[in-house]
Amino acid sequence: MATLVQIVVTPGSGDGRAVAIAREVRKRLGKEGYAARLHAFRTLDELVQWAKTCRAAFSSLVAIGGDATVSAAAEAAIRLWVPFVPVPSGFGNLFTNAFEHPSDPDEVVALLGRGDLVWSDVGVASGEMFLAHRSYGYLARIQEDVERLHRPRQRYRRLLSYYQMAAKQLSDGALDAIQVEIDGHAVPGKAGLVTIANVETYRGFLSLTPAASPADGVFDVCVIPRTTPARILAQLIKVMLDVPGCRDELDLYRGRHVRVRVNRRKPQDVRILDGALALLIPAGSFDRLRARQVAAQANAPVVRPAPRERVASERAPAAVRGFPARSTPPGVVV
Repeated sequence: MATLVQIVVTPGSGDGRAVAIAREVRKRLGKEGYAARLHAFRTLDELVQWAKTCRAAFSSLVAIGGDATVSAAAEAAIRLWVPFVPVPSGFGNLFTNAFEHPSDPDEVVALLGRGDLVWSDVGVASGEMFLAHRSYGYLARIQEDVERLHRPRQRYRRLLSYYQMAAKQLSDGALDAIQVEIDGHAVPGKAGLVTIANVETYRGFLSLTPAASPADGVFDVCVIPRTTPARILAQLIKVMLDVPGCRDELDLYRGRHVRVRVNRRKPQDVRILDGALALLIPAGSFDRLRARQVAAQANAPVVRPAPRERVASERAPAAVRGFPARSTPPGVVV
């Protein structure tokens, strides 16, 4: 009996190529002797519900879309204990960039037969899993407003929308006051921007967490102190241009459990699931990720507010159950 591969896709992802990629992947899987099933979801909410309830009727899961799509689909792979292949077809593609996942259908199919298997960390916030990051404050408000008001598919138009929204937020003059606690230890002062990252955020454009890795068992947390919107925007532009001293007003921390409180509202807990996701990646990409991490660490040191401790530790099934011999145990990856 042929191995059944489940393909999921959200047609609205990125520049609209997701469905075309999904169909080509299904066609090539059939030529390689796989049984492939394609499910297109009209909305992200439909995919989220499917991931929480689908049955264990397939042996591998391929998710095609942006960071939101692959994060939602990953919950099914974790719950059902099947290898996961994310395919980039979104705007940011932060998680797939970390491991250099391809969007070419032939290369995607090759991963199922010849890819390396590693255990990837997964973040959890407000009961939802995420693979890339969670942001709070100035940058998060810009992103939320752009996504809510208009979502142009072309990359240059999407970037222009972000710049326009940043200018609007600058004129509004209102900044959130954010309190941050990492592994039970408070970060001094209040922040205007916080990014809790499982991967480098936003690689190639605005690298706030250059040494972050989804295979080290911890988050990298970028904190910019609360000041004026103009100063925060100036700080972000310096980082984007990589000018000398661009990280002088930017603090980087590392931890497993982050508590964020925005404007004295109810705190939100963000935790990491260490080695939760069985992930198929291109050969050699893990070594290249580690090399980038080491190089970035030298230029952007990351600190912990206190020695690492396990706070309400959560261990995913990957840490306690076996997997085929070609897998890499979580301890080795970390």
